[in-house]
Amino acid sequence: MKVLITGAFGNLGMSTIRALVNTNHQITCFDLPTKRNKKIFRELSKKYKISVIWGNVLDKTSIFLAIKNQDCIIHLVAITPPLTEKLPDYAHKINVQGTKNLIEVLKKQNVSPRIIYVSSVTVYGPRHPNSSVLTVNTPVNPSDVYSKTKIEVEDILENCGLPWVILRLTAVPDLKLKGNIKLEAIYSIPIKQKIEFLHTYDAGTAIANSVDTTLVNKIFLIGGGKSNQFTNREFLGRYFKKLGLGKLPLGIFKVPSSENDWYYTHWMDTKESQSILDYQNHSYEDFLEEFSKNFGFLRYFMIVLRPLIKLIIKKKSPYRN
Repeated sequence: MKVLITGAFGNLGMSTIRALVNTNHQITCFDLPTKRNKKIFRELSKKYKISVIWGNVLDKTSIFLAIKNQDCIIHLVAITPPLTEKLPDYAHKINVQGTKNLIEVLKKQNVSPRIIYVSSVTVYGPRHPNSSVLTVNTPVNPSDVYSKTKIEVEDILENCGLPWVILRLTAVPDLKLKGNIKLEAIYSIPIKQKIEFLHTYDAGTAIANSVDTTLVNKIFLIGGGKSNQFTNREFLGRYFKKLGLGKLPLGIFKVPSSENDWYYTHWMDTKESQSILDYQNHSYEDFLEEFSKNFGFLRYFMIVLRPLIKLIIKKKSPYRN
C-alpha cells in the first residue's frame, strides 16, 4: 500500500515512520522544506526506505503531486498550542483550510484513499478530576482555538464522502527536551488534573496500524492505558525527578475556581482502540529512561543549578503565591 504522511517530520510523524517501516507499505513524506526538516529527512533516509515531496497544505499544486496514486493519507499537519492561541487566524488557515485543500484535491482523483486524521483529547474541553472517564461518546466541548480547529476538521471529514479514521490522542511528549513540556503549559494545569500519558512510539504504532484496519468512518481514543494514568502531581513529580530538579513548589500551579478552570485532559477508555490497533507497549518509566539518556550530561548541570532553576520556574509562574 502507498502511504503518504503529511507533517511527517514532527514528533508524531517520525514515530509513525518508525512504525510503518516494519510493514510492506511504501512511505512518502510531505512537509515544509525547512532546514530542520531537510536535515531530519537526510538522517531518516539513511535508516529507512522513504521518499519525500516538499510542499505546503496551502498549495494545492504540491498537494496534488504528493497524493497522486496514494492509497492512504495520514494527516498530521497542524499548528499546536501555544502558537494556535497567539496566531488564531494562521492556525485556522493551516489546520482547517489546509485540510479542506487536501480533501478538495483528493476528490478529483479516480480513487478514494483513506484519510487517517490525528485529533486530540482536548476536544472534550476542561475536565474536572471527578468527571467520568472519557469515551468516544462523551460530548465534545472545544474551548480554545486549537480544540475548535480539531473539531471543525473532524466535522469536515465526517461529511466529505471519503473513507476516514479519526484518532483522538492524549498527551504525547517528545523524547527530546526542546520539543517537550512547555513551562506555560505546566503552570496552567492544576496539580490534581488527571492526565493520561502516551509514549510517542505507541502513538506512532496506533497511527501505523490504522492503515491496515478494515474499519472506516470510525473514531478511536488513543491513550497509554490504565498503567499510564496519573494526576498531574505524580506525572510532573516523576518527570522533574528524572531531570534532577526534584519536586516543584505546589504554589506555582493554577487553582481552579470553576469547572471551566480545569485543563482539557483526563483519563480515557481505550479498551476498543487497544483491541483493534494493539499499540500500548511502553510505560511512562520507559519514556523517562530514554528521555534521560537523550538529555545526557546536561542533567548534571541541572542538578548543580537546581536551586536557581527552581527559583526561576517559581518566579515565572503567573499563579505563584
